[in-house]
Amino acid sequence: HTIVKAVTIAGQSTGGLDALTALNQTEQRWNDFQKKGFTFQSSKQTITLPISGAASDSDEVIIDLVGFDPAKAANQAYTFGHQGSFWRQARERLSGWLGRRHEFGDFSIDTPSLDDLLRRHLATDDKPAVDAGIDVSSKGVVSVTPSKDGIGNNYNQALRTAVGNLRTLSSATVVISQQTLKPVIPLTADLQSIANAGVPAILARTPFTLTADSDSWTLDRKTTSPLLGFVNKNGQTLIGFDQKKTTAYLAQVKKKADIAAQNSRFVINDGKITEFSTSAVGRSVNVDATLTAMQTNLIGQGLQTVALIVDIEQPISGTVAANTLGITELVAEGKTNFKGSPTNRRFNLTLGSEKLNGLIIKPGETFSLVAALGPIDAQHGWKSELVIKGPKITPEFGGGLCQVATTFFRAILGAGLPVVERHNHSLRIHYYEPPVGLDATIYEPKPDLRFTNDYTTALLLQTRVDGNDLYYDFYGTKDNRTIDLPTPKVYNKTGIPPTQTISTTDLKPGEEKCQKPGHPGADATATYTVTYADGHTNKQVFQSHYRALPVICQVGVKPKPTPAPTTNTNSDTNTTPTE
Repeated sequence: HTIVKAVTIAGQSTGGLDALTALNQTEQRWNDFQKKGFTFQSSKQTITLPISGAASDSDEVIIDLVGFDPAKAANQAYTFGHQGSFWRQARERLSGWLGRRHEFGDFSIDTPSLDDLLRRHLATDDKPAVDAGIDVSSKGVVSVTPSKDGIGNNYNQALRTAVGNLRTLSSATVVISQQTLKPVIPLTADLQSIANAGVPAILARTPFTLTADSDSWTLDRKTTSPLLGFVNKNGQTLIGFDQKKTTAYLAQVKKKADIAAQNSRFVINDGKITEFSTSAVGRSVNVDATLTAMQTNLIGQGLQTVALIVDIEQPISGTVAANTLGITELVAEGKTNFKGSPTNRRFNLTLGSEKLNGLIIKPGETFSLVAALGPIDAQHGWKSELVIKGPKITPEFGGGLCQVATTFFRAILGAGLPVVERHNHSLRIHYYEPPVGLDATIYEPKPDLRFTNDYTTALLLQTRVDGNDLYYDFYGTKDNRTIDLPTPKVYNKTGIPPTQTISTTDLKPGEEKCQKPGHPGADATATYTVTYADGHTNKQVFQSHYRALPVICQVGVKPKPTPAPTTNTNSDTNTTPTE
């Protein structure tokens, strides 16, 4: 059989072809598209975004912007007109003969990530609009500062074009038009009178006070004056706290007001479990909600004091009596080796292990590794690693946490615990092999590694670093369960693809930066069976797909002259399109 006439895959006709020819043709087009990626041309620069952002050798994060299965598309195209009842096949074939087009090929695209990359790398092109504002001199004179139109790239239009190109596997350059950005608060004749009436009245009621439990922050006249601006409420222009300026101020307050949740921690000394840290509830300032409360209470209701709106953070492990935990012996051990890791990677995996050391997982509790580690940023002690995202190599915090996740995962398996959520790396990472197929990756806020403690007693996690070895030990009370975990089956092995070269204007012409090494691909299946003392079993199959990744090299080129883009007026530029 051959494919029915008028059937297309990713915009290209495959009618009259056999399934294998259609598959080979589609795979070749897909491979070509993957090599070229997306190219965008703005008024000032041209950038190429690979369809994947891959981590450096010291980090294991990879972000896939696009997904497509040529084999699935070819199979769908082939079965059209050849499957189902006689009448269905006849109807589908007839529609093809009559020239009605039938398109196959399902694409997935991470539009928010593509939008984020595009805006981040073309941010220097944009000049945001400026709202009319308020200035209060040292002598108390109130004046209105003028508004200004801005100009920016039409990202929504560019993304729609890119998605259209993807659906036909076209690598054509997307030319980005520019648009005029209009201010939310334009300069009008009545603003001065509004400011003259509202600003002095508000400043006369200072100082204001922000509170959080026993802590407080004072907004005197000098602090409040630069935070005031025009706000639009139900179509009416009023005096209030300027969103941009007040958000920046509250961000500084948040640094001092936030309190991290403290987990109850235990340690085993001389065979006995003792508590060395009690638990405590944490708090995190909700800046947006606090700004709304300031507008409502300090401006709208004329109050002097407002409480910071905070999100309560509960500790992972609450305070419990050590003698009730039932922790008597070593239950399981997880181990990985991090030989060859760079300094920051070693630092992060050690820090992550310290944050987990001594945690108690109660009976019936479902444990989240991402929640236990907390925010991954400089403020919480993490160091950055270089990660390739799009066309740039940028620092990202938490490199090495995947080693924490993998070590933890292996301890979970050793203890025979049910795994609620586990994700393998997109790439094969040498730190975790052999075996292939028993790794786990995390990335705040997702993906996560989660499991449930189905023992009748609590489990105590003890972590330690010994040379280049990382150990995670579970202490508790064994319950005669047995674990069967054969070596994973590895298949569909592929080699490292040819080196991929990306042109960039971020480097000097001829300068080259390569991300090494490349990664071979494979699939792996691990069957995990736990048999309990009463004879019932729990079986889980961990399926892992590791895609091959070439060495990616960026080569500097001279910027190309770009044609003048078209300009239109549109103030709605911050909405991410849904495709």
